[in-house]
Amino acid sequence: MPEPTTAAAAEQPVLEGVPPQPTQQGPAAPHLLIMIMAAVFMVSAEARVIAPILPALAGDFRTSVAQTGLLITAYTIPYGVFQIVYGPLADRFSRQQVIGAALGLFALGTFVSGFAPSLLALTILRFVTGAAAAGVIPVALAYVGDAVPYAQRQAALGRVVSIASLGGVVSAALGGLIATIATWRTLFLAYGIVALCVAGVLLRLPVQRARTARPRKQGLLGPYRAIFQHAGARATALYSLVFLEGLTATSTIGYLGALLFERDHLSYAAIGALLMLSGVASMATARLVGRLVVRVGERGMLLRGGGLLTLAYLLVNMEPTFVFFPLAMLLSGAGFVIAHSTLQTRATELVPTLRGTAVALFAFALFLGGGLGTYLAGLAIEYAGFPLTLYGTAAALALFTLVSWPLLRVVQRQHATE
Repeated sequence: MPEPTTAAAAEQPVLEGVPPQPTQQGPAAPHLLIMIMAAVFMVSAEARVIAPILPALAGDFRTSVAQTGLLITAYTIPYGVFQIVYGPLADRFSRQQVIGAALGLFALGTFVSGFAPSLLALTILRFVTGAAAAGVIPVALAYVGDAVPYAQRQAALGRVVSIASLGGVVSAALGGLIATIATWRTLFLAYGIVALCVAGVLLRLPVQRARTARPRKQGLLGPYRAIFQHAGARATALYSLVFLEGLTATSTIGYLGALLFERDHLSYAAIGALLMLSGVASMATARLVGRLVVRVGERGMLLRGGGLLTLAYLLVNMEPTFVFFPLAMLLSGAGFVIAHSTLQTRATELVPTLRGTAVALFAFALFLGGGLGTYLAGLAIEYAGFPLTLYGTAAALALFTLVSWPLLRVVQRQHATE
C-alpha cells in the first residue's frame, strides 16, 4: 500500500490556518506496512482481553462483576481522550514513529499489568495502557487515508478492521483458554512481551520522514479548532453520531462474558469460544464492505449495520443459549463493521489536510461514548439485572439506527457543496 507521492500531496487544497498534510517520501516498504498491521493486531487483541476473563478477575479480587467492569472504562476513556495528543503529532511527524513509540509504552503497561497486586493497581495500569494504545490504530487509519483514494478507501479500511477483528478473535479464544488452564496474569505478560518486540522492530525500520510546514503556534487544540472551522456542521454531525455509536454499540458487550458465567455457568474456555464468534463475523464482513457499499450505498450500510446490532441484543436474552447466543455474536460482529466502516471512511475525508487529527477526534468520540456507555451498563446490570440492560441496549441501538442517516446526510450535503 503506497504512501502518497509529493505530486499527489500537492493536489490537496491548503486551508487557511491549516498546515499542509505531511507527505511521506516515496512508497512505503511492504515490511513497514506488515509491522503497522502487527501493531494494530496487538492493540486490538489486548483491548479485548478483559471481556472473557472478567469473572476470573472479579473472583481473584473478591469484588462484583460491575466493579471489575470499571477496568474497561479505565481503558477506554484515556484511549479516547489521548487522541487529542496523538492526532496533531501524527500530522506533524512520521506516522511510523508515533505508532512505534506509543506501542512501546503500551507494551510496558501491559506487561506490568500481569503483576498488579490489587484491582486499584490494575485499574491504574489499564488507564496508562489505554493512554498509550491511543497512538496506534487511529494513526494507522490515517496512514491508510494518506495512501488510498476515497473510492477504494472503505475496502482498505476494511482490511485494517479485519486485522483488528482477528486480534479480537485470538484474544477471546486465548483469554478463555488461558484463564481456564493457567491465570489471567499470563495473558498480560505474554501480550506485553510480543508487543514490545513489534515496537522494537517498527522503530528500527528505516523512517519514512514527513515533510512538514514550519511549526505554527496554534497550541494543542489549534488543529481541532481548524477542523470545526473548516467542516462546520459536518464535523459536529459526524462526531455526534460516532459518540452515539460508542455509547450504544461498544458498551454492554464487555459484560457478555459475565452473563454467560452467571446465567449459564459456562467455563472460561466456552465463554471465550462464544465471544470469539463476533470477531470471526467482523473479519469475514470486513472483506466484503468494499463491494457491499457499492451495492447499497452509505445509507444502506448504516441501516443494515444498525439493524443487525439491534437484533443481536434482542437475541442475546433468548434461550437456549447455544442456539441464540452464537447467532447474536455473528450478527453483532457483522453489524458493527458494516456501520462503523461507513463512519470511519467519512472521517478520513473530513479534512484531508489534517487527516491524522480528524481520525484521532473520531476515536476520541467513539471511545468517550464507549467508556461512558460501559459505566452506565455496569450500573444498569447491578441495579436492574442483565435482561433489562440488554433490552435497553437494543432500544438504544435502534435509536442510533434511526438518527444515523439524517446526521450523515448533513455530512454528505455540505461535502457536496464544497
